[in-house]
Amino acid sequence: MENDTVEEYVGQNPVPIYLGSSFHSKLHLTAALIKDPNTIHSDKNKYFTEHECREILRQLTGFYGYKQMQVFSYEFDELLFFHIRVANVKYQKAGGRIAGIVLEMECDSPFAWSSEFHYTFHASPSSSLILFNSSDNLYDYLLPKVTITADAAISHLSICNLSDNNWTTTLQSLSAGEIITMDSQRSLLSSSHPSRIINNDFNMHFIRLVPGKNEFQVSHDIQIAFTYRVPRKVGFIL
Repeated sequence: MENDTVEEYVGQNPVPIYLGSSFHSKLHLTAALIKDPNTIHSDKNKYFTEHECREILRQLTGFYGYKQMQVFSYEFDELLFFHIRVANVKYQKAGGRIAGIVLEMECDSPFAWSSEFHYTFHASPSSSLILFNSSDNLYDYLLPKVTITADAAISHLSICNLSDNNWTTTLQSLSAGEIITMDSQRSLLSSSHPSRIINNDFNMHFIRLVPGKNEFQVSHDIQIAFTYRVPRKVGFIL
């Protein structure tokens, strides 16, 4: 996991000002596939046939982009997932026959990912909404998928994250029962009313989460749901 820091020297000060840091290398994993020894009843069954190799490669390399891979360790406090693609395939031979298939895999980021979190709140102006972001990436925002349902018609809705320097999301002219879907990671916004051009009534401040505590204040009664995965720094895999 390669790490870059951003620093700046101000004037003649010999000590730089620390401005931030980022991770940029991808995870690379290697896996070896062998036949289950418990199912081997003869020397012939120890090896992969041409048909078996073709079927395995069809499943692992016959798609575009990244696929979700779940990894189990002997001891874990949560399930972790990697978004991987198979970059290279090698065969391990014994006596001229294929005894193992070695997969060299590349992930989509420097991080593994948690299971998907789903949180639904009935928010009101009388109390704050608190959401804790347990991300292992302490330098960047977490960009969730959010659905907002108006309990009644709202002319002006504001959702303010007090923990993010009062970052405020505003939406105009919501009708009763209308559902707004906001995908902050892809900067997409849509309404359950297909004919509506919702972007005209949006200030383009997509909801985002800082690491740790996020305290929101809303201007009207709404139902709001968050869906996201958080990045995990993984030191070793068993």
